[in-house]
Amino acid sequence: MGCCYRLLLLCLLLELGGLSARRAAAQAMLPDTAGTVLRTVPMGGSVLDKGWKYRADDNPAYARPEYNDAAWAAINPNQLPGQLPQLAGVRVGWLRLRLVVADSLRGRALVLLFQQTGASEVYLNGNLLHRYGRVSADPAQVEPGPFTAPPLEVHFAGPREQVLAVRFAPWGPLAWFKDNINFLRVRITGLPGLLRRNAERAVAPTDYFATGAVFVLLSLLHLFFRRYNPAQRANLYFAYYAGAAALGFGALYEGWQVQGMVPSLALGIVADTFLLMSYVWAVRALYELFGFRPGRLYTGLWVALAGCLLLSEFTQFTSFSVKTTYSFAFFGFVALASAEQLRLTMRGLRQQQRGARLIAAGYSGALLCACAYALLIIAQVPITFRLSATLVSLMAVLPALGISLFLAREFATNSELLLVKLRQVQQLSAQTQAQQAEKQALLATQNERLEAQVGARTAEVAGQRDRAEQALAQLREAQAQLVQAEKMAFLGELTAGIAHELQNPLTFMKSFAEVSTELVDDIDDGNGESGLKGEILAGLKQNLQQISQHGQRASSIIKDMLEHSRSGTSPRVPTDLNALAEENLTLAYEGFKTRGEGFEARLTVDLDPELAPAVVVAPELGRVLLNLGTNAFHAVHQSTLLARPGHVPEVKLTTRARPGGIEIRVRDNGPGMSAHVLERVFEPFFTTKPAGEGTGLGLSLSHDIITKGHGGTLTVASEEGAGTEFLIVLPT
Repeated sequence: MGCCYRLLLLCLLLELGGLSARRAAAQAMLPDTAGTVLRTVPMGGSVLDKGWKYRADDNPAYARPEYNDAAWAAINPNQLPGQLPQLAGVRVGWLRLRLVVADSLRGRALVLLFQQTGASEVYLNGNLLHRYGRVSADPAQVEPGPFTAPPLEVHFAGPREQVLAVRFAPWGPLAWFKDNINFLRVRITGLPGLLRRNAERAVAPTDYFATGAVFVLLSLLHLFFRRYNPAQRANLYFAYYAGAAALGFGALYEGWQVQGMVPSLALGIVADTFLLMSYVWAVRALYELFGFRPGRLYTGLWVALAGCLLLSEFTQFTSFSVKTTYSFAFFGFVALASAEQLRLTMRGLRQQQRGARLIAAGYSGALLCACAYALLIIAQVPITFRLSATLVSLMAVLPALGISLFLAREFATNSELLLVKLRQVQQLSAQTQAQQAEKQALLATQNERLEAQVGARTAEVAGQRDRAEQALAQLREAQAQLVQAEKMAFLGELTAGIAHELQNPLTFMKSFAEVSTELVDDIDDGNGESGLKGEILAGLKQNLQQISQHGQRASSIIKDMLEHSRSGTSPRVPTDLNALAEENLTLAYEGFKTRGEGFEARLTVDLDPELAPAVVVAPELGRVLLNLGTNAFHAVHQSTLLARPGHVPEVKLTTRARPGGIEIRVRDNGPGMSAHVLERVFEPFFTTKPAGEGTGLGLSLSHDIITKGHGGTLTVASEEGAGTEFLIVLPT
């Protein structure tokens, strides 16, 4: 309802003030060939809007009374800037008014009141009276004076004809603000009239302050209600409504206090924004109070609010004048929001909702005040600032008080209900305490019985505990025996594997030794033709070679078993893994070439140049790489023997740095492994090589070195007919 004040006050100033001013001016000033005749000054003052002349030029001589301004163009500066096209593009200009002052006014103290939209310098008979703002030919240097300038006292002494000259400079940024301030409005009045006007005008800011204070208190009060009753969301929306109205009235109050044009314009925009916003929050509070769901109409109010502010404050979207656009925008939005408030209130009354009558009474009172205000304006009855402030305050506060009283009554009702519930809770608590005392007595009796039963049960449990401890001891003994049996079973399996592996070479050694003995006996029997002796010696030599070979195999088996069982004691040192891997793969290749005549394969090396040195046991890791390389070359050699068409034997070595570790891959394109072989490839003594070519401990030993000795992983991936890849991952 705060906007009603501004709208109705605007109508009052435009209609009532305009009519009375024109009547007074018509009586006070009569045209004369020499200029404008000022015979009397009424109590309300007279507006000097006739007889002005204008020139878009800058010359200090224009302030002199003897200057001839007959060629200047006539102008009425008491209009909106947009209604004076002759001022478009003007940087500095002059206005002159010739006044013929009656003898009764000569020597009497009079007051000039200026309202303007730029900067000005006021001269009387060539003498500078006052500067309002800063006049400059450079628009960037212009500093506007206040909308309503401080009163200027004048004494019309000397000749009967007085010359009032105004040097002015328009203020460019005013084009962005579409307000209702005329370009230059000059009112002349006496000191009694000025005092009366100031006394009446002092009522308005006081009323703004008081109304804003009421809304501040209402906002804080309902925020307090919201704090203690979160279920009633209407308190929150009403607090928004009251807070927005308080900000709007505060901006209006400050707008009456400041003197500068820029803060006055800014405060006017702030006041319009928050006062109109309060209408929307009032509608939202009514929705919540009556339990209605906001729909598109409520959303449309926010859109209309934005359009109203743009249309009235910042731009002109129509061909109407600024005053018409401003009034249309405000009246349109206020009418729309008020209609929605009335619709919600009437709907609440039809549904006989609680509090609807109280809220309707508040809106009815505001409507009566608005109607009384409108009737006074239509009847052209003089309205004092005090009467205007009283009516506007009532229009703003009565609806808010209606809603606030309803919410306060709801809060009080809820508080009373809570007190009733509290008394009921206290009664129930007393009954509960009495029942609790009875239960305590019953529990005491039950506790005595339970203690006796617990004592008997405890003795029984003690016996059961002894039996449980004996059973646990027997279980531990059985577990120890089971562990020992497992150890013995593993040892037996290991011993059987060792015996089996050593039995073959030893059997060969025994057989060849017996044959050698018989050959020696044949030589000793004298059956010694030279040819036969040569054959016996050759067979003997061959047997001895076989004995040596199988003896070396038995020695190799024992050596691998010892290496498999011992724990690494070699020191760890930073090692270049690229060099170590390439060296051992090359050794494996060269060693395998010496064993197979005509064997050729391609060794491809893809090493990561940014691989950092790793702290490892170099000899053990080298043994792993040598073993993997030997197995890879053996696999590709098997593919060569199978004479696969187009097959080129290849072993590829790859090293890569990875987050938190290092990868070493050894891949061959041999025949690959079956699923059965993959499952057992890391088992001790398991091998797919022919008898005499492998012990079955190489991969098992390599797996232990990588996993147990270095904390890494050794995995294998293989596909029959495509090849095999071993992957070593070492942590960094």
